[in-house]
Amino acid sequence: MPKFRYLSDLEYTVIGRRHGSEDIALEAGEVEARWRRFADALAVYGFGKADLDAFVALLAEHAKLRGARPDAVADKKTSVASRNQQVAAGWAWVDRVRAVLGRLGLTDQAVATALETARPGDDASLEAGIRAMAALLTEHQARLPADAQVAQRLAEVASLSAGLLASPGTVHTSKIQTVADTAQVDLLDGKLCVMMSDLNAAGRAAIRNGDLKGNTSDFTFHHLKGGGRTAAQAAPAAATATTPEKDAPRAAT
Repeated sequence: MPKFRYLSDLEYTVIGRRHGSEDIALEAGEVEARWRRFADALAVYGFGKADLDAFVALLAEHAKLRGARPDAVADKKTSVASRNQQVAAGWAWVDRVRAVLGRLGLTDQAVATALETARPGDDASLEAGIRAMAALLTEHQARLPADAQVAQRLAEVASLSAGLLASPGTVHTSKIQTVADTAQVDLLDGKLCVMMSDLNAAGRAAIRNGDLKGNTSDFTFHHLKGGGRTAAQAAPAAATATTPEKDAPRAAT
């Protein structure tokens, strides 16, 4: 089942940095159309008219901001690729370490519980999650197989942490106003992204439960490819393959 958690504006902003604003707008237009088409079924899963109205209002604010602050949008576009590379490397590290520790967790409940607690939930918590998982990896290093490359994973932590802590959305410019504008664009991008991810999860659940006729592939991102994780990939402690957006926890609103 998806996890629910509160997201702060800072966390929404971090999530929003992963995506270009134009791609967000394109995705949102299609999501709005699906939402209106399947409104009755989605309302049963918490996405009723009030939420749709809020989404449309947020999308209008997003369009207004993009039109009023083109420099910020253009500035952000140049930083998205760099940000994606850093975050993708972080999630690859998490996947490898979770798989290794997950094998140990199959026979050690304490390890399984600690791994579930340490693993990051989304892009916003990725750096802290990596450090927490690294501590767990260090603690149980002697119990892990020699060919699991534990020492190599631990050696990667410092550079991964430094890259994630840098702010690609702001370091590329020294213009204070542009930095502030970019942050506001990022915030709206993040809020729209999470809302769309949540709605897609609800749509897939409605299809699985027979409340909506359609393909689950329709309720996935189509224009945010490679955009990272807006929320945790809910997988067993012994890691299994994950699909972007599947089982994403919904942010408390």
